[in-house]
Amino acid sequence: MTSLKVTAHLITPCIGIDGHAFMLDGPLSWAYAQRALASGQELPPLTPSYAADFPLPLERWVEGGTWGWCSSRARYEVASHTTVEIRRKPAAAAMARFGADRRMHLGLGPHKARDAMVPAVWAPVIEWHVEAVDQDDLESLLTLITHLGARHRNGFGTVQSWRIEPGAANAWRDRPMPHPSGIPAGVRAPYHHHTRRVPCL
Repeated sequence: MTSLKVTAHLITPCIGIDGHAFMLDGPLSWAYAQRALASGQELPPLTPSYAADFPLPLERWVEGGTWGWCSSRARYEVASHTTVEIRRKPAAAAMARFGADRRMHLGLGPHKARDAMVPAVWAPVIEWHVEAVDQDDLESLLTLITHLGARHRNGFGTVQSWRIEPGAANAWRDRPMPHPSGIPAGVRAPYHHHTRRVPCL
């Protein structure tokens, strides 16, 4: 087990990383899935009752029957806050399934295409503390993570480079951890899945 500090250097604003704890095992799980799919491996589907756990190169913590990956929340200084325009296209095909008329009139009404304003943060440097069990594999997965946050297909959250250096022991504990008096929060990726949510502080 090796204590490491992982740093991402970004060149575009990020969407969706503020307002909640942002642990590194989320992007690493995405990278593991992309690598597995590229090699022809079949992955179990995500269902309402099941989410797969991938073998990440991180140490695990266990508390009260709950486990997660040893990764701190993201630490960064916000250089500026901004908003970006995102084009919201209506789900015309899906809406047409529920009507007799197969032509959807999208010029008027609440479902027409529009530009939505989405908040973003400009954080040039983002850091995590992790406990790694395989630093080489960690570096390999990081090379696949070219963006962080939401709307990366629009160019947001672009990672210019990664840096790994020695970190402080137990610094990874700066993250939500299970606690009976806490509020529901995700403990490991995928963080949005209800099976990952337990009371945390």
